[in-house]
Amino acid sequence: MALDAAGVESRPLWKPMHCQPVYRNSPAYVNGVSESLFRVGMCLPSGPCVTDDDVRYVVEKIKENIFR
Repeated sequence: MALDAAGVESRPLWKPMHCQPVYRNSPAYVNGVSESLFRVGMCLPSGPCVTDDDVRYVVEKIKENIFR
């Protein structure tokens, strides 16, 4: 919510494929890494239009909200 308030788009990581209902009965070869990343990871702005200043701003906003 803090990143949204700062104008930074973010979202949780995609749910691992083997956890999605459509693949419920499919074989899966897992070791727990994807589930762990899904619990704590997030997608941040990326791409060719993201400038160094944009990256600095996003990092600053993350630090502000982690190190309160």
